[in-house]
Amino acid sequence: MKHLTILLALTLGLAGCTRTETYPLGTDVTVTRSDSTSVSGRLVEVKSDRIVVQRLDGGNTEVLKSQIESLKAMSPLAAQRPTAEAPVPTSAQATPPAAAEAIPLATGDSKAPAAVDPASLASKPRPTTAAKPKPAAPRANSSPTPAAHTEEPAPAASVREPSPPPPPPVKVPEYRELTIPSGTTLSATLATSLASDTSKVEDTVRATLKSPVSIEGFELLPAGATIAGSVTRAEPAAKVKGRALLAFRFNSVDLTAGSEHLSTETITREASSTKGKDATKIGIGAGAGAIIGGLVGGGSGAATGAAIGGGAGTATVLATKGDEVRLPAGTPVTVTLTSPLTIRVEVK
Repeated sequence: MKHLTILLALTLGLAGCTRTETYPLGTDVTVTRSDSTSVSGRLVEVKSDRIVVQRLDGGNTEVLKSQIESLKAMSPLAAQRPTAEAPVPTSAQATPPAAAEAIPLATGDSKAPAAVDPASLASKPRPTTAAKPKPAAPRANSSPTPAAHTEEPAPAASVREPSPPPPPPVKVPEYRELTIPSGTTLSATLATSLASDTSKVEDTVRATLKSPVSIEGFELLPAGATIAGSVTRAEPAAKVKGRALLAFRFNSVDLTAGSEHLSTETITREASSTKGKDATKIGIGAGAGAIIGGLVGGGSGAATGAAIGGGAGTATVLATKGDEVRLPAGTPVTVTLTSPLTIRVEVK
C-alpha cells in the first residue's frame, strides 16, 4: 500500500510533463535520447537531473533527463542476452530498493505514465561477475536421467627397463715374498765396454741376465733383466812393473715392479804377466850383440858385443808398456750374490 501511494504521488507531481514513465531500480531498460541514440542496460541509479544505466558490457552510462526522448522496459528475451562479464555491483546496486522509486522524465509526450508492476521486474535475475546459469529444475513427472558413465582409460603399464648386470667382483691381488739366498750365481752378459786404460772409478756398468732365476715355481729374475753397478778400480798397465787391473760390481736389478737392490761380489780382471816376454827380448838383444862383436873383433869382440846387445834389449823392455785389460760388450760374466735378495711377487 505504501508503494502505491509513493507511485501515485510521483505520478501526480509530474502530470505537467509532456510524458512520464516509472521503473524501479534494477529494471532492464532502453533509453532513447533526443539525438536518436539509445542506451540499453540496467537502471542502477536515479539522480535529480540524470539517470545511470549499467550497459550490457558492464560499463555505466549517465543520461541527462533533459535529453531523454523515451524510456522503455526491455523485453525478457533481450534482457537475458549473454553479455561480457560485468563487474560485481556494489551493495547499493545489488540490493533492490524496498519501494519502487518514481522516475519523472521530461519528454515531449503528455500521455499518462504507464505503471510497471515492480514485483514482475524484481524477480528478474541480474547477472553477476562470472555468474554461471543455473540448471533448470526437473519436471515433477519426469525421472532424472543418470549421467552417462564414461570409462576412464586404464593407465598405461609402465615398462621397466632391465637393470644392467652387476659388475664382476674386483679381484684383490695376492702377493707373497720369496728370497734368493746368498751365494747364488747369476749368468750375465756385459752391455757396457770396459778397459783398464779408459774406464774410471764409479763409471756405470750394465749387464743382462742370460737365464732366469726361479724359486718355488715363481720366476723372480727373468732372462733379459738388466743389472747395474759401477767400476770400483781401474789401473792401466805400467812400464816393467805393474800389470793392468780392472774391477767392478753390481748393486741393482731392474724388474717390472721397479728396481730392487742387490749386493754382489767384486769382479776383478788383471792383465797377464810379461816377465817371460821381457827375458826373451833381453836374450835376443844379447845374442845379436855377440854375433856382431865376434864378426868385428873375434872372441873379445863377441863378449863385448853380447854385453852391448843385452843392454839394448833391457832398454827395449823398459820402454815397452804391459798389456791392458779390455772387456768389450758381450763378454760373459758370472755374478755372485753376497746377501739374500727378497722379491715380492703376485700369486695368480
